Amino acid sequence: MKKFFVLALVVLLACTAVFAQGGQEAAADKTYTIKLGHTMSTAHPRHVALLEFEKYVEEKTNGKVQVELFPAGILGTEPDMQESMRMGTLEAFVGGPFDTITKKLNLFLMPFFFENQEALMRVAKNEKVFNIMSSDAEANGIKILAIGDGGARQITNSKRRITKPADMKGLKLRTPSIEAIMVCMETLGASTVSIPLADCYMSLKTGVADGQENPVATIYDQKLYEVQKYITYVNYQYHPEVLTMNAAFYNSLPEEYKKIISDAAWLFIDTENKIALDNAEKRLEEMKAYGCDIYTPTAAETQAFVDACTPVYDHFVKKLKYFSQEELDLVKNLAKGN
Repeated sequence: MKKFFVLALVVLLACTAVFAQGGQEAAADKTYTIKLGHTMSTAHPRHVALLEFEKYVEEKTNGKVQVELFPAGILGTEPDMQESMRMGTLEAFVGGPFDTITKKLNLFLMPFFFENQEALMRVAKNEKVFNIMSSDAEANGIKILAIGDGGARQITNSKRRITKPADMKGLKLRTPSIEAIMVCMETLGASTVSIPLADCYMSLKTGVADGQENPVATIYDQKLYEVQKYITYVNYQYHPEVLTMNAAFYNSLPEEYKKIISDAAWLFIDTENKIALDNAEKRLEEMKAYGCDIYTPTAAETQAFVDACTPVYDHFVKKLKYFSQEELDLVKNLAKGN
């Protein structure tokens, strides 16, 4: 009887080993597809950099993870795609709105916090800040893969040159449905109307809005300079470029693939950051040659904008309570290199 039990145990262990090996082979043979959407054209730095993300992931996983890019809003507006990602019908997405990823991302949107891209990346790559963002996002079913430079935002309009906050009064500006942008513009004296990016050009051309605000890359990519005479190069906000993924999909991946995708995400950020810096001055010159009046405020004029935007900080800390004063100070000090 004892010999029977020993023999049965040996057979059971052997079967377990066979099944385990078969499971490992099945897992190794499994393939994944990442459908990734965004709203910019194929010429935009975002898409060019995403091609590097695609190439890295597919090469490093030996084709076991395939990336399919859907640019130019093919899959809908940014809110539409973000909701599709949250529901799991789209695996990944780049863009806003930020509040529905995590309200903590508004820390990046505080006016005049970042002097340049380097300052923004000091914050984006800080482990403590990244953990604050990512843990809060995962509670919303979203995995933040990487954060980069979405572009310093400039103000354009068809009415007049803007050199001081008082020049903003009476202007109707198109904005995305991002609280920090609307509050900033209204604090400076403009009125705002929320219009999808795809409809921005026509709204400016037909006078539904007098102006708008966006990074140079977007102003150029969307040809907004064709219907805007004045560009104020003020860098009032540096938006984060957030590459996100459905959290359940990400968590279902083998650990080695997670690492590859994470590395690819930061490669995407570094690539886009460099392209954006390299292209900015060239794009400004092209828009100037087209006939745009491009004005860069002096240090004193910029300070007037900074002072005028001070109430925005309390709006987010005390009224909306999107983040604490401690978190605000942390980002502000990191941005300044403290």
